[in-house]
Amino acid sequence: MDPLSKKLFKELEEMQQQTGRMLRNMSVGKMMTLESGRCQPCVDIYEAEDQIYVYLDISGADRESLTVLADEQHVRVCGRRRLPSEKSIACIHQLEMELGSFDRAIALPAAIEVAEVTSLYKDGILTIRLPKKKHREKIVVRITSTGG
Repeated sequence: MDPLSKKLFKELEEMQQQTGRMLRNMSVGKMMTLESGRCQPCVDIYEAEDQIYVYLDISGADRESLTVLADEQHVRVCGRRRLPSEKSIACIHQLEMELGSFDRAIALPAAIEVAEVTSLYKDGILTIRLPKKKHREKIVVRITSTGG
């Protein structure tokens, strides 16, 4: 491939990455203010053969403020994110990080074993491991000819 074509492909690839970032940042949740006034941390969900992994970006959240609630089809994370206050701040030039209380409910792609859910908060990321519900084997149901 000639140098000009290589350069064009590289620039197109960079544009594709930038467009992807821009579209992710323009999600409906980020564009609309929540009625509750609470922020919504970013979430990634991955599915393996026997588990679902949920990752939340909650840097700055105090671990003691976090609550994780799970049922067979959803997981909900509540907490509070705040930055340490600096008394000498006189002016804010840029403000992008969402601070304050958050409450994020996430629909899961498969039923889970609620009693086996675990979570770990490390380096600003909350990782929730949700084992999938084990499917029971099929059984043969006997058909009777009487109602009782």
